Parts: sequence; C-alpha cells; structure tokens
Amino acid sequence: MIDLARLSPRERLAAEQAVLLHRELNRVADEAPHGQGFACLEAAITDTGFAFLRQLLSDSISAREEAQKRGFAAEAACAVARRSSRQPTPATS
Repeated sequence: MIDLARLSPRERLAAEQAVLLHRELNRVADEAPHGQGFACLEAAITDTGFAFLRQLLSDSISAREEAQKRGFAAEAACAVARRSSRQPTPATS
C-alpha cells in the first residue's frame, strides 16, 4: 500500500490524475447505452487515458535535466545480434 502522505508533489499530482481518470471511466460506463459499454470505455481510454499517459511521460521527462538536452547521444545504441530460430543449434549433453 502506498503512504499517500509521503508522495512527492509530482507523485501526488499523478495520483490525483489517476483518480480523475478512474472517475471518468466510471461515469462513461454508467452512461453508456446498453450493449455499448466496452466500446464507450475503449473510446474513453483512447482519449482520456492516453492523454493521461502522455502527461505522465512529459512530466517525467521535464523532471530530468539530461532529457532536456538536444543533440546526439554520446554513444549510439546497438542492437544485440540474435540467433535465428530457423538455424538448428548443436545439441549439448
């Protein structure tokens, strides 16, 4: 369980926004026409839920000075070579 009294101001804002999203979803579910509840909730998540997640992402990025810097990263990320599942591997025992 989270001790709400120990949340940072940013965490408290995120928690409040999550509660507001929850309330909005309950309102949409209550007002949805019979047989259309899932479709209405899905539309609400697409609109309101994604906006909430974008705001959380934006807040997280803005809280980090290094994320605000422009330009190229110091080192490029390299993809790890994976073994193809099509090629047989020798059995070991």
